[in-house]
Amino acid sequence: MLEVFARLLRYPTVDAQHAHRAVSRRYILFAIFTGTVFAVMQFGAVIARKSLGASELSVTFITMAMPVTSFTSIWWARLLIGRNQSKFLLFYGIFTYLALSSGILLNTYGHLLMMYLIFFMLNALIVTSENRILQQHIPAPRTGRLFGLASGMRTAMVALVSALAGWYMDIINGGFRHIYIVASLSGMVALLYIASIPTGQIAGADPQPINRQLLLSPLQKVIQLINRRRDFLRFETAFMLYGIAFMVSLPVIPLYLVDDLQLSYSQIGIARGTVPQLLMILFIPLFGRLFDRSTPHRMAVGVFFLLAFFPLLLLSAGEFNGTLRMLMLYTSFAFFGAVMSGVMVLWSLSSLRFAGSEDAGVYHSVHVAATGVRGLFAPLLGYLVMSVFGKTTALLTSSVLWIMASLMMIVMRKWDIRTGENRSLHAQ
Repeated sequence: MLEVFARLLRYPTVDAQHAHRAVSRRYILFAIFTGTVFAVMQFGAVIARKSLGASELSVTFITMAMPVTSFTSIWWARLLIGRNQSKFLLFYGIFTYLALSSGILLNTYGHLLMMYLIFFMLNALIVTSENRILQQHIPAPRTGRLFGLASGMRTAMVALVSALAGWYMDIINGGFRHIYIVASLSGMVALLYIASIPTGQIAGADPQPINRQLLLSPLQKVIQLINRRRDFLRFETAFMLYGIAFMVSLPVIPLYLVDDLQLSYSQIGIARGTVPQLLMILFIPLFGRLFDRSTPHRMAVGVFFLLAFFPLLLLSAGEFNGTLRMLMLYTSFAFFGAVMSGVMVLWSLSSLRFAGSEDAGVYHSVHVAATGVRGLFAPLLGYLVMSVFGKTTALLTSSVLWIMASLMMIVMRKWDIRTGENRSLHAQ
């Protein structure tokens, strides 16, 4: 077994073209196996409500696990600078998936919440690591294409596993515990693939000493970066508004599906997992190619505006019964999947354009940390609006904020141009 792991982690010493292909293959395999993990993890809020009897506020807290832990990315990014990130991925990844496997004993909401907090801290590390891998191994004009292909394969797995997991939890008593074992095993394999891709030191980027300064230094570096790159700050400001809209809807949607529409695990799995992911398989490669030929601002304006129609479609499902209700529900999530394909590409790759020849991991850590900032209050805002005015008003609030985010992205780019701080964000 040790020989197998050693062979997997050994990076081929071949010419640049073959090395590029080797990285692409391993990145795609990593994406495929993480598809199973994400399919399982998306059921967290639904499991909390349906099987553990969590309150609306508790459901809100579990939807905050991912965005809040994203703030740790700025420390992960600084820790990885100038170092081969494989050891960090393996050490924390193994700990995470062992913790996730404890889901076989899941009986309380507190246990579920702790599993999600640990897992999404690993996710903050991985998304920062992915950008560094793409920057160092994949030519810029091909980044969107590879990301689109890998994401398409990942979403195919999410679509398949979501349907199977939902069906399994409906027919097996306590089946929600078993799916976390499957997620742990798949996550371990995915971890080995991404850890097998080495990363080196970006020119001029020295390793951060592991000492007391590591705690405060990343925050200082973030402030320096956004002061130096005002165009990046303005882009992140508009993106922040999109993220607030998205997170306002996070606690509302699972509660709407469980309480108002009274759907089963399998129906929710197909609606939230299978249907949108199938559309993403088609649209992520298209948006990836569009990203290679466009700029982050232009794509953001379009996809943010289109997202405003999703809550309207979702609410309309509640006006029907039987087959028509399910048809409208699946249509709304199909639309969501298609549009979110563009958001996924933007969220994952925009930092590469702004970074240029600098360390993309640092830029993306700021992007991910911004998710943590809005995660501290946006889901609670959704919960507050839902509690006072109802789920309909909360979902419509997301629509209005998405339209505002689209308009703000236009304003921010014009501000860049007027101040002379605009840089070419086309692929170089």
